[in-house]
Amino acid sequence: MLNIDRYHATMGDASYKEVTRLHDALLSDTEATFYVTQRKLAYAPCLGHERLLRSLLDLRVDRPRLRTLEQDRGGLRLFARAVEDISFAGTVRAVRPGTLMFAGQPFADITGAFGLTQAQEIKFEHAFDLPMTTASIAMQIRRAAGDRWLSDFSLRRNGDIERAVDVATYAFIGGFNDTSNMEAAHRLEIPAVGTEAHYWQQSYVEFMDEPEAEPRTGRPKHFEQVAFERWLDANPQGTTLLLDTIDVHMGAVHAALAATSSPERRRAFKGFRVDSGDLAKLGRWCLEFFEANGLRDLMPVLTGDLDVEGVRRIVEEFPAAAGFGIGTKLSGEVRRVAGVIFKECVIDGRPTLKASNTPEKSTLPGRLQVFRGVGADGRYVADMTGLEDEEVEIPGAASVERLLQPFWEGGRHDSIPSITKQKAFVEEQLRRFPSLDDYPHALSDRLRSLRDELTARMHADDSGWREVLNVPAQLEAELPATEPQT
Repeated sequence: MLNIDRYHATMGDASYKEVTRLHDALLSDTEATFYVTQRKLAYAPCLGHERLLRSLLDLRVDRPRLRTLEQDRGGLRLFARAVEDISFAGTVRAVRPGTLMFAGQPFADITGAFGLTQAQEIKFEHAFDLPMTTASIAMQIRRAAGDRWLSDFSLRRNGDIERAVDVATYAFIGGFNDTSNMEAAHRLEIPAVGTEAHYWQQSYVEFMDEPEAEPRTGRPKHFEQVAFERWLDANPQGTTLLLDTIDVHMGAVHAALAATSSPERRRAFKGFRVDSGDLAKLGRWCLEFFEANGLRDLMPVLTGDLDVEGVRRIVEEFPAAAGFGIGTKLSGEVRRVAGVIFKECVIDGRPTLKASNTPEKSTLPGRLQVFRGVGADGRYVADMTGLEDEEVEIPGAASVERLLQPFWEGGRHDSIPSITKQKAFVEEQLRRFPSLDDYPHALSDRLRSLRDELTARMHADDSGWREVLNVPAQLEAELPATEPQT
């Protein structure tokens, strides 16, 4: 697969040319380190390691794709030759799968010869972006829902089955209990759940013209009551009725009539689902209505474009809500993705960075490490991002953990824990953080100094460029302030 951007091929090809060499070697052969982070989510479990492994283990580029490189109008023959028999010999470090990381913290890095290492960028971004985005949303919904049941109902919004299985996987690790996705349930061995759809009731409209008699009243049954009775008869082991096909209040009335029409139907009626309207208000009304008619211990399940704020509001207004089905806002209408980035931080042993005109797009220099302080009670105290070769002290910490650890070296790699173990690890960490929303995480003094000094040197005006170039007066004021290089 050519899982690269055109610029990876262009830079890779150029780096093999003699004219682009550094002092001591071709740029292509010079050792470089790139770190990986995400910058758009306040926090997220780091997930996607198995996706990264698959892409690193399958680096083959077939002959038709090699021809695409060779015949490119820009001439990419050197890069094509480099990837023809590719065997990536670099090293990768990463945090443990499921580790909760904060925006801007490096959670992986890769070191190797520049020409091929820079071409691994998309593999890292594809590996981690969807998993971290999905797990972060799932974890936030879990925190909003408390201990209430959470189901992944996103299959129809995911575009294809492989993406849907991934979403189900990372939603489960992030805190969900089950999924409606049968393929995901098969692969992941977690429960598959699902209620009826609205069109079950719609399919019984013939009973508007040829109604059945309701024995208890002698009046004709509404077609929705007939549909509910048939559904309960078809699912005697227990099921949930969907109430808002016509109107939630009418749905509750017809569900109660159906469920109280026989002992078997009553035993089958375990819960109800509301999918539209004011979910908290309607859910409460239905629960009270059912209880007033002797239908107790029902599970109210609420769905309908729910996001974190929607779940939080319902929990406040309707604490008896037993569970939520989350679909569209889990994967289809996501307000914020992880935005995983891959940035060079070391070249030929020298720290480097992108200073940028936008401060939040500036990057970090040097071989990095994330230090996590742990108190005597086992709870996390604070994080510090620093340099690998420094010893960091964190106030209040009885010990300091180094989160970045060897993950891949020359084709040998760590095993990936099962999704059940990753889920348990996420839950364990949530108990150890005093507060995720204001947990302290900063740069070490040494890393901050290196970043600031290197940025100043990059901006230093010592090239004498004004001797050969002119700046029109109207542009002069827009030039950045510079200082002589020291």
